[in-house]
Amino acid sequence: MKKINLQSIELKNFKGIKSLLIEPNGSNLNIFGQNETGKSTIVDAWFWLLFNKNSKDQSTQKFDIKPLKENNEPLHQIETSVKATLDINNSQLTLEKIYKEVWQKKRGSNQEQFQGHTTDYFLSGAKVKKKEYEERISEIIDEDIFRLITDPLYFNEQLHWSERREVLTKLVDGIDD
Repeated sequence: MKKINLQSIELKNFKGIKSLLIEPNGSNLNIFGQNETGKSTIVDAWFWLLFNKNSKDQSTQKFDIKPLKENNEPLHQIETSVKATLDINNSQLTLEKIYKEVWQKKRGSNQEQFQGHTTDYFLSGAKVKKKEYEERISEIIDEDIFRLITDPLYFNEQLHWSERREVLTKLVDGIDD
C-alpha cells in the first residue's frame, strides 16, 4: 500500500489567488472559511495539477484557471502555476504545471498578437512531456479512487449507478445467490 503525504502546495496566479503557499508537511490539513475566500480554488488547483480538471470534473475548456480583471476579462501575459511536493513511501516527488499564453509578432507588425496557451509539465524540476507526466500521476493514484477518497459527494452525485455498483462489488470478495 502506498503512503502519500502532501508536503506543500503552491499556487501562483491561479483563478482568484495571486500567490499562496501551504505547507502541511504530511500532517492533516483542514481548509475552511467563509464563502468566496478561495477554498474551492485551492481544491481546483490540486485537481488541475493532477488531472487537468477542476473539482467538478470539468476540463480546462469549461473552466478558466487564469485570474480575471474586474470586468471578468482574463489577465494577460502572466503565468499560472501550481506546484506540489509529495512524499510517496518516503521518497519525494515534486509536480508542477505552468500554464502560459503564447504571443507572437506577425511579420510586418509592431504588436504581438495572442496565439493561444501552452502548458509545461515538470517532475521534480525536470521538464517532461504531457504523456510522461500523466503516466507518472497514474502510477501514483487512479483518478476515480482519488476522487472517491477526497470528495464525499463524488460517489453519490457524480458516479453513475452502474459505476457505484462496480465500486461496491470490488469492496467485497464476491456476490452469490
